[in-house]
Amino acid sequence: MARPEQTEKATPKRREEARGRGQVAKSSDLAGAVVFLAGVFVLHGLMPSALGTLSATVQEILWRTHEHQDFTINSVWMLFARGFGGMALLLGVLFGTALLAGVLVNVLQTGFVMSLTPLAPSFNKINPLSGLQRLFSKQVLVNLGKQLLKLAAVMIIIYTSIAGNVTVLTTLGQLSPAQMVSFVGGLIFGIAWKFGMLLVLVGILDYAYEKWQYEENLKMSKQEVKDEYRQSEGNPEMKGALKRRQREFARRRMMAAVPKATVVVTNPTHFAVALEWDELKMEAPVVTAKGADLVAKRIREIAQENGVPIMENPPLARTLYAKVELDQAIPPNMYAAVAQVIAFVYKLKRKTIA
Repeated sequence: MARPEQTEKATPKRREEARGRGQVAKSSDLAGAVVFLAGVFVLHGLMPSALGTLSATVQEILWRTHEHQDFTINSVWMLFARGFGGMALLLGVLFGTALLAGVLVNVLQTGFVMSLTPLAPSFNKINPLSGLQRLFSKQVLVNLGKQLLKLAAVMIIIYTSIAGNVTVLTTLGQLSPAQMVSFVGGLIFGIAWKFGMLLVLVGILDYAYEKWQYEENLKMSKQEVKDEYRQSEGNPEMKGALKRRQREFARRRMMAAVPKATVVVTNPTHFAVALEWDELKMEAPVVTAKGADLVAKRIREIAQENGVPIMENPPLARTLYAKVELDQAIPPNMYAAVAQVIAFVYKLKRKTIA
């Protein structure tokens, strides 16, 4: 049961760890009920045919005995195979159906779970103190309540079934053996399938309870959630510091590229974008630095200190800042606008040299 401080739902990691240990929400009562009900219907469907074949074989054996016919190994084997073949088929179908129903119900409840942890030796399983605690636990009271409910239900079902057939039961001795077997078989089947349906209903309720208890046991405290997050994602403070260092490193690297720029296009105050162009090495100009506000101001200062031309072109500066990432070449639709700027810069440099 969850402790008072365990108020948070289990995380996916906590659930996966529980499944790895074989801890899942499962009702053994539901699986047993479905197996029982499936067995009842299999017996009801195949038993008449199997008993008919067995009866015919017994009749033939008695007839052969009465007629003083000799039995050989082959004839005895044929009679045995014929008589008990139906029973073997019945048992095979019965066990196969029970196995299939049991596996199917358990898979529907828990999915495929492969774990050897529940099979590992545990001192708690043989510890007398743990045994006494389990003996007086809430789970024992719940199980006792389920058993009492089943007992009361089966008594009610048997009583109502017999009470509804009292007239026939009083004249049972007047029926033929075949009629007697048919009546008793029908009565037993009626009691069995009703009891089986009740078991399924109890099993469904038990599964709902087990599911709720499973969720309660998996609940976590706020501190446990925080600790798990730190283990899986890292300490938030350390991650924040790492991101700050990464941003600072990227900014320094960007600022170091400004002196090599061909031109800096500005807004003029809000944005600044540094472009580098080498017609022998590049297919298109590349954005080597960009920034807004204080970063833009620092880019302009470094450009002025290193004699990099600064061009005021607000539309182009805004577009470059918004559309082109660092170290990325400009797209073809911006070639014309950037070419005009670079051509002006080259013209300006020629004038300066002259």
